[in-house]
Amino acid sequence: MMRRLALILALALCEAVTVVRPVWSLPTMIRLGYSDCVTCHYAPQGGGPLNEYGKGIDEAQSLRGGEYRPRDSKLVRTLSWDGRIAQDLRLVLPMRWTWAAHEPSDASFLPRLQYRNYTRLPRGFAAHVTITGESDAVRRPDLSYDPPTTSSSAFVNIALLHYRVSRSIEIAGGRDQLPTGVNVPDPRLFIKSRDRVGYYDTPTQLKVYWASKRHRVTPFIYGPGGNEKDGEAESGGGAVAEFDVLSNHRAVIGASALRGHATNGDRRMLGLHARLGYGPWGILFQHDITSRERDDVPDSFRQQASYAQVFWAPREWLVISGIGERLSVHDPFEERLSAGALDVTARLTSYATIGAAARLQRDVIKDEWSKSFMFQVALKTVY
Repeated sequence: MMRRLALILALALCEAVTVVRPVWSLPTMIRLGYSDCVTCHYAPQGGGPLNEYGKGIDEAQSLRGGEYRPRDSKLVRTLSWDGRIAQDLRLVLPMRWTWAAHEPSDASFLPRLQYRNYTRLPRGFAAHVTITGESDAVRRPDLSYDPPTTSSSAFVNIALLHYRVSRSIEIAGGRDQLPTGVNVPDPRLFIKSRDRVGYYDTPTQLKVYWASKRHRVTPFIYGPGGNEKDGEAESGGGAVAEFDVLSNHRAVIGASALRGHATNGDRRMLGLHARLGYGPWGILFQHDITSRERDDVPDSFRQQASYAQVFWAPREWLVISGIGERLSVHDPFEERLSAGALDVTARLTSYATIGAAARLQRDVIKDEWSKSFMFQVALKTVY
């Protein structure tokens, strides 16, 4: 009991943990003093394998609890290249039911298998790779002014080469999602599906992680990923900057900016975000304003996407969240959407997590409602 308590108390000293849903780590750990992902993940942006400390935290926070004990055998040493390779396999089994106005109900089962690898190389270099195989695509909405990128049954989500310049600066180049303020995994969210941060949006990029005790800055430049539609291959640059307001890793505010150019039109985006947490409670917030230009439209038009999440952890292994969203797109592509969701996630062991989410969405202009419910089981290897 004392050993388990010590591990839980140690959470207040560092960062991030892998959670259930498809790939990413949720930022809800800020309630315990976790303001970013770098303490428990090898990769600064998260989303990759956990380091030894992260595996310990992952085990301590599960319903089973206890202390993580790494396996030490000839096979494990061979697979890990004597500790240089961190890797895992993830199997995600989501079932989703949807009900939309004037449409028949629909049920879908979208299993997904994912291999993640982080290999430490000599002289401060490292390689980070994530490959996913899936039965069906999870694409962004197909909009006349922003068509989705092309999906694939076998997809390379991440292919990055890292170089650590110093303790506070790391450079990464390759293929990945662009940095964002609140890194939540659900691809249906407006701040993801309408800001080109969908599941298959992994442009080629070069980014720098620069962090100190109270700030983090991530400037980046990017180019096409190779799977964009004709005329939609975008190039540009931007930055995400964050500041620890109270110097206790529990109140982080930040801003982001991006400017991109494509043959069919440009976009400029400004965003504000916040991650706040104390004890079992916390709040996540992000608001993005995008000005878009299209060659077939005489004037630019504006898009705004807002996200707010209030979460509560009555137990270390159980997180309950209430989520609210808004989206508005101006003429000539006028659109007004609002949505709310209730999400419950339970980590049973470090190997298995289950989650359920109910979502209600309203098209304000058409006054139409749609509903969905998702149940998901996520399994992963740990050694």
